[in-house]
Amino acid sequence: MRPDERLALGFMEAHPDGVARLLERSEPAEAAALLAEVPAGVAAGVLRLLSPAAVAGCGAALPVERLAAIVSELPLDAAAAVMHRLDEERRDAVLALLPVTAEAPLRRLLAYGAYTAGALADPLALALPDDLTVAEAQRRLRGVGEHLFYYLYVVSRDQTLVGVLDLPGLMSARPKDTLAAAMHRNPIHLEVDTGFVTLAAHPAWQDFDALPVVDGQGRLVGAIRHMAVRRLEAELGLRARTESVLATLVGLSELYWAGLAGMFPRVAAAALPGRDLPVESGAIGEVPDAR
Repeated sequence: MRPDERLALGFMEAHPDGVARLLERSEPAEAAALLAEVPAGVAAGVLRLLSPAAVAGCGAALPVERLAAIVSELPLDAAAAVMHRLDEERRDAVLALLPVTAEAPLRRLLAYGAYTAGALADPLALALPDDLTVAEAQRRLRGVGEHLFYYLYVVSRDQTLVGVLDLPGLMSARPKDTLAAAMHRNPIHLEVDTGFVTLAAHPAWQDFDALPVVDGQGRLVGAIRHMAVRRLEAELGLRARTESVLATLVGLSELYWAGLAGMFPRVAAAALPGRDLPVESGAIGEVPDAR
């Protein structure tokens, strides 16, 4: 990788919002060409910040194998938001290429409307039956990883949400007690069809770091982290900023943009109007002019 390409890649990693705003001004095929050339994790950081129309355009233009690799790098809520922008045929093709551990929960999220509580909930949030002992619940905490919230959700054997227990409470409870005896009953929760504006403004966020989500029968669907809601708020807010934000970003480091020009010449030229940017033949990400 050439030094200018390393600089461009570094800029994409450090300022995915600026790159997303830049790509929104380009043709979908050109934006997709850049996302196809960089590591999947870097591309994922940019794709999740694109406007819905730009996500749809890039999603249609990217090779399906590459799109699946990018989607697999996203958190479940962000992956669901991207997948909602694809047509049904392409969505099914991407799902078929994902690992089973990602495909199954993502399919469940896609059953709900975009940006609803059901679509944003992590379906793998730890939930255990109410007849389990505290000691057994403590053992099951091992290996949960990223899906371990501050709370343990307690369900009946038919998956109805019946209680909640925070982790300090679980660790201090008597080992022989059942979760039903140790839990707090009637937990505050969200319905699957709760819209984003409503759930983001829910007063319970003042007291809880995560909220459970239930379906119409009271069965637990998953849980939403407060930080995920705030992150999505910020991402949606980015799209409402004025074009002056991009101009300021470009002014901060013209060197980075010059590096990006080597990877994606036409887009960089659009971002730096009136400037001649040298383009090497065969530069990474170069796309022939189809217009």
